[in-house]
Amino acid sequence: MPSYNSINGEPVSASRTLLNGLLREEMGFDGLCVSDYGAVGNVHQVQHVGEDAVEAGLLCMQAGMDIEMPSPAGYSEELKRRFASGELDGVLLDQAVLRVLTAKFRMGLFEHPYALEGEALREMVCHSGDRELSLQSARESLVLLKNNGALPLKEADRRKKIALIGPHADCARKFFGGYTHLCMMESTYAVANSIAGVSGVVQADAATIRTVPGTNIQSDETEVFDAILRRQKPACRSLLEEMRARLPEAEICYAYGYPVAGADESRFAEALQAVNEADLVILTLGGKHGTCSMASMGEGVDASNINLPPCQEAFIRKAAESGKPLIGVHFDGRPISSDAADAYLDAILEAWSPAECGAEAVVDALIGAYNPGGKLPVSVAYHAGQIPIYYNHPYGSAWHQGESIGFVNYVDLPHTPRYYFGHGLSYTTFSYSDLWISEREIDARGSVRIGAEVSNTGGCEGEEVVQLYLTDRYASMTRPVKELAGFTRISLKPGEKKRVVFEVQASLTAFLDRDMRWKIEKGEIGVEIGSSSEDIRLTGAYSVKNDAWIEGRDRTFYAILQEVRRETDGQQDCGEKDCGGSDCIIKE
Repeated sequence: MPSYNSINGEPVSASRTLLNGLLREEMGFDGLCVSDYGAVGNVHQVQHVGEDAVEAGLLCMQAGMDIEMPSPAGYSEELKRRFASGELDGVLLDQAVLRVLTAKFRMGLFEHPYALEGEALREMVCHSGDRELSLQSARESLVLLKNNGALPLKEADRRKKIALIGPHADCARKFFGGYTHLCMMESTYAVANSIAGVSGVVQADAATIRTVPGTNIQSDETEVFDAILRRQKPACRSLLEEMRARLPEAEICYAYGYPVAGADESRFAEALQAVNEADLVILTLGGKHGTCSMASMGEGVDASNINLPPCQEAFIRKAAESGKPLIGVHFDGRPISSDAADAYLDAILEAWSPAECGAEAVVDALIGAYNPGGKLPVSVAYHAGQIPIYYNHPYGSAWHQGESIGFVNYVDLPHTPRYYFGHGLSYTTFSYSDLWISEREIDARGSVRIGAEVSNTGGCEGEEVVQLYLTDRYASMTRPVKELAGFTRISLKPGEKKRVVFEVQASLTAFLDRDMRWKIEKGEIGVEIGSSSEDIRLTGAYSVKNDAWIEGRDRTFYAILQEVRRETDGQQDCGEKDCGGSDCIIKE
């Protein structure tokens, strides 16, 4: 599905260079190209390419677009007539039809043309382990960004008075992100929506619509929306319900406090009173991840400010005056970025959009029944003015500009991120040791095995995401300061040690040279293993001894992983030459 945008003056949906030249010929793609929603009509109507919609449709088909969805604009009756009359070469149409039929054969649609219904559908889609898998997903996505010891809650904390504040605390619908089943149903009540296939299903009356104060975001805090959750997920608890069920000895005092967007402070008083009367405070923070007019972020729902809404920033500062321990739990489709949260919260748990088991996963993490082990998949900026900000930037840019500029930082901000790529804390500690690199020099068509031992040096079980980064230290082109080559998530009991081994093909460090050919270049490759892109624990190097050029389709994108678990007793040889340890068992 090509994107809507233009590259070098060509709409991607009508680019023969990209869809046939790059995608099919160079990369070897042999599937279907299907238009993004309305993309063919967009070529003419929005990007003003083609004298009319029919000409735009022909340009897209010539480029290699096989299907226009959801309804014909360019692939119209008029285009059909031109093929039928012989004005256009039928070979072009045959090519698209052949690819469509091939895809249908591959999918088995000729043998089984109709979708399952009723009990047959439920049997295929619903399984006994579905909820456990959803809970696992919610737990493993949690990222502990900050913790000064406030988490996990101690036994004594679970018998105290806890203030639970924020719009997400008593609304489980805010656990679900865009394009979920729940979100799709919510969109049918939107004054304005852009979701494919649901436009105009219900449509609310714009004259009577409620909005989040001070914004144009439609409020979803009504019985109509709550009924959707009860119908779809009747067992889905809110955070408030989960905490009251799991912490029966605690007094949980809930207050709404502030909305998901805007600067409204009209409900601060009740919430601040709850804060002042409590022993500790849990703040739910963030926006409404979804689609259409009731979301504060999502596809096509954009904002210029990447930080928490002003009302939430203000409340954090006022709550901090109480001197009470403050714990923040962030829900949204984008990561938290907040000066107030960094300055005043004692702990920050990033929960994203954790779905139907979100409350259970969050409470598990709060009380220590589950030790968060997630890591950030993005670099988080302080301010929109820093963007783009990413860990694998080229040498000489971002926070590696060196002496190329007069000042290493902005006048009002650092160049570095608020949170680095790969960052995530734990309730335990991990040590890294014994970096092992199987070869000091490899052929451009060869590979090298890289390993390290990771130990749990803390007092509780935990999960660590071991991250391998590679650096082309000096090259014929400007290269990234580092690139993630591989990672694995391992669970370790206190005192347990595991050896993690990656196999790295030389082509993993290939790059496009001046002639736009994929080059594996001789030279030294730096090796870094650690807990984040900046929390590097072990370093080393190997060399590629010769140059080679390869096809882009043959390039390796990630390291092959082998997890080697060292046994504390017994001696079983793994059978791997030069493994780096004799008392181990390889688990692939």
